[in-house]
Amino acid sequence: MKGREYWLLGSLAMAVACSPSQRPTPTPAPETNSSSEQSQRVAMAVQVDNQNSSDMSIYYVSGGQRWLIGQAGGLTKSTLTIPSGVVSADGRVRLEATPIGATRPVFTPELVVGPGQTVFWTIGSDPEMSTASVG
Repeated sequence: MKGREYWLLGSLAMAVACSPSQRPTPTPAPETNSSSEQSQRVAMAVQVDNQNSSDMSIYYVSGGQRWLIGQAGGLTKSTLTIPSGVVSADGRVRLEATPIGATRPVFTPELVVGPGQTVFWTIGSDPEMSTASVG
């Protein structure tokens, strides 16, 4: 073999060595129950009877986070919705009403709400006299 043949043979060997190896076929991700859990979670209706003169921002509270679900005007009744994407799978609901322009919020106790049920919350003229129920 002459120098040129060695060079060609060496180049061929380098090309084979540096070529990409066959990649394994990706396997599908394992199935999880998230789709079935998501289908069990439905949006929840919240009926707020704000008997307080202050307008209120209403929040859904879960796991240390809170989501604004709407506002309830002073001395009015409002129907709000907790989106299905934030409703906990166990149906536990806690709500917060914060008077607009004030800092002292009012909370519901933790409620267990089943699919298709509605939360009824009366915010009293004295916020300490507020009541919440599920039906």
